[in-house]
Amino acid sequence: MNLNSIPFLIREAFLNIRRNGLMSLAALGTVTMALAVFGASVWSAYRLSEVARMQPQKFNSIDVFLPSTAERDTTLELQTRLSQMPLVSRVKIYPKEVAWAQFQSQEPEMTEALTENPLPDKLEVELKDATNVSELARRLRRKTDFPDIEKVIDPGEEVRTLIGFAGLIRVIGFSVALGLFAATLFIVQNTIRLTVFARRREIRVMQLVGATPGFIRMPLLLEGLFHGTVGGMIAAGVILLCGREVSKFVVSLKSPLIGDVPTLIGPAQVFFLLVAVGAFIGVTGSYLSMRRFLKQI
Repeated sequence: MNLNSIPFLIREAFLNIRRNGLMSLAALGTVTMALAVFGASVWSAYRLSEVARMQPQKFNSIDVFLPSTAERDTTLELQTRLSQMPLVSRVKIYPKEVAWAQFQSQEPEMTEALTENPLPDKLEVELKDATNVSELARRLRRKTDFPDIEKVIDPGEEVRTLIGFAGLIRVIGFSVALGLFAATLFIVQNTIRLTVFARRREIRVMQLVGATPGFIRMPLLLEGLFHGTVGGMIAAGVILLCGREVSKFVVSLKSPLIGDVPTLIGPAQVFFLLVAVGAFIGVTGSYLSMRRFLKQI
């Protein structure tokens, strides 16, 4: 097979698709459904992994309380010291006067009997990485290093649980993606094998007149490429349309666990990735089917 025969083979591939319209439609429909299931499952697992990965970042702060008798200078010195720690991103002061005013407005009956403010200054320590919450909390609880700190409250247990959950989601998602990819390739391969089997006499005639295996195989590979590419486009369109409706529903729930989680893979990336996967599976499935089939006829 030389380069001059490529335009002829391309025309032959599209003529074969038109001649075998019913089989081509069946192959295209099967490829589209398989890719839609594959793409929807993988994208859903990926988005779920992103949401789970972002949850610990919502618990990346530690509340540090000083004694109620501590002077403001002591609070400011501690804020400066904590801000210089490598694990810390920012330290914000919540003065006891502000906390007392809020408490009085919320619980006026409970505060009437109190003659002075019993609340302490609080420092909200934000970390650069939520995975270091427990480590920093342990350091701040050491009286030898931080004698001015009276109490430390951290969401360490919640963070550890969420990090473990995010890791589990990634492992499950990766396993599901591999399994669905193999299943999609198997379905496409067997679908294309049926189309090849339906045209076995045509292939046999081409062999008898001296056509090389490459010359016979190329139009069928191009057909597989067509089915995979078009099937990927249709599947991507269906997934993106359904994904938009699901996103609207999720946003309407207004859950604090979901929020606005940005994604690294947008609609354009989903479309092109699914088309690329479809093209790869279509060509690979055609090649595997033809390699086994040409040995049998």
